[in-house]
Amino acid sequence: MFTDLSGFTRMASRLSPAETASFLNKHFALVGACVEAEVGTIDKYIGDSLMAFWGAPEEQPDHVERACRAARAIASEMHADNRARLASGLAPVRVRIGISTGPVLVGNIGAPSRMNYTLVGDVVNIAQRLEQVGKDVQDDSDVITLITEGVYTCMPEPERAVFWDRREVRNREGTMAIYRLT
Repeated sequence: MFTDLSGFTRMASRLSPAETASFLNKHFALVGACVEAEVGTIDKYIGDSLMAFWGAPEEQPDHVERACRAARAIASEMHADNRARLASGLAPVRVRIGISTGPVLVGNIGAPSRMNYTLVGDVVNIAQRLEQVGKDVQDDSDVITLITEGVYTCMPEPERAVFWDRREVRNREGTMAIYRLT
């Protein structure tokens, strides 16, 4: 799973560094709690993005269901947070999420002097690309979650997603079916 804040660069340009850090800390606490409630691993924060995964180091046969529940919880929390922001005269915050599933390499990766427990593989790249494709969804939802067909077919409740588009994803050959979590 990758999450990203829509329009964060513009937002941060109007905030002081301390205000930016405070905003991000609050946001990551909200999003992180949703991931952790589903026993996900927060891999890292990348600017205003969060990378998380399920299924390692402990196997989780229901990792797809957990990731989708976390995404729905993030949407619910963001909706509530945006109601409070609007009541305070602040602009709403929009989040994009990409979720993919499949085989990856998990372990300590990096230079000998700086190793990180992380995962790598095509599945990771696809999740990040889906989050970016979320920019093309034209609506005012608080959270837009795009998932791969692999995620869709593993969902115990496939009616909780709808086909969105078939398109090319950056740095991949051919098109892929993309679904939107509802």
